[in-house]
Amino acid sequence: MRRILSILLCLIVVFGFSSASFAQEEDAIKSYTLSLEDAISLAVSNDYYFTTADIKISDAQKQYEQARKYQKNMKGAIQLPQGFANIPVKQGYYVEQARIGIESAKMEKEQGKANLAYNVTELYYSYKLCEATLNSAETAYTMALNNKNVIDTQFSLGLVSELDVKNAAFALSQAENAVAKYKRSLDVAKEAFCIKVGIDSNCVLNLTDGIEFEEFSTVLDADITNAMESRYDIFMLKSAASQAEKYMNATIILGYSSAQHSAANQAKVQADYTYDNTKKLIGLSIKTLYNDILNAKDSLFLAEKNLEIKNQEYTVAVIQHDLGMITNSQLTGVMNNATMAQIELENAKLTYKLAVEKYKYEITIGL
Repeated sequence: MRRILSILLCLIVVFGFSSASFAQEEDAIKSYTLSLEDAISLAVSNDYYFTTADIKISDAQKQYEQARKYQKNMKGAIQLPQGFANIPVKQGYYVEQARIGIESAKMEKEQGKANLAYNVTELYYSYKLCEATLNSAETAYTMALNNKNVIDTQFSLGLVSELDVKNAAFALSQAENAVAKYKRSLDVAKEAFCIKVGIDSNCVLNLTDGIEFEEFSTVLDADITNAMESRYDIFMLKSAASQAEKYMNATIILGYSSAQHSAANQAKVQADYTYDNTKKLIGLSIKTLYNDILNAKDSLFLAEKNLEIKNQEYTVAVIQHDLGMITNSQLTGVMNNATMAQIELENAKLTYKLAVEKYKYEITIGL
């Protein structure tokens, strides 16, 4: 009996240990190492929209087949005006409309991918910016801490005033608050990114692509021309104008003075105007985005130069402070200026990066 109880006890212990191990394995925090391309692919795979988009494409293909079948069955003479509704059918108007529906559904899916990809790109690099900003703040905190320790030592030796001690302590508090602030920003950026790509935010996240400057060159006029052939919104407006013209031509049989022809003619004029005007507006929008890239590039180079100057000023200020030429308050101000210059540079990098990415999408399928 004792042997049986011992065996049962062993089994309970082993089973309990296995269950605990399994629970720990289930609760283990996942780790993700993602390039931007990885992140976009992950977001697409986790977004239900693309499943519904495929269904929409399939439905459009079925409607196209039905329209073709209906047109094929349309035979015999047409009685007017009662039979006018059959004219567009016989002339293939609805078949073409259904074909446009297929292309529209496909392009809408691609535009959905582009929008998602750009949103992920924004959140990806925003997270990287928060990381870089936090690193700068932590570096500033270390410098402020070292400065306070030096001031405390100097004060104990009677080399600096109590005001210097208070100033160093205040600067350290500011640096500590900045670190806490940027940690909170990083946490929000992480959660926003994880929600968008469809992963649990309680994870270890390592995003491998940096925000470093990469030269971008292109030909604006060629990009605008290509955009007029590839954008989803332009395709839809061009198709609408074409269909409006076909329908208007079909109404000619009713007479130029008929109400149907007059309405169709007005619809054609409106569709043509909307198509032509939108092309101009999109061309202007693309030009504006191109200018945004140039402006961001200029700002980036200025930010780099400013950081270089601020770092040099800090190096000089440290020497001047050691020689008693400036106060600790002045040294702290120079140190803070160098930190802000670093943060401004990181922001400038992000602005340029996103300007380029947005431009690339706008000259293809459009956002």
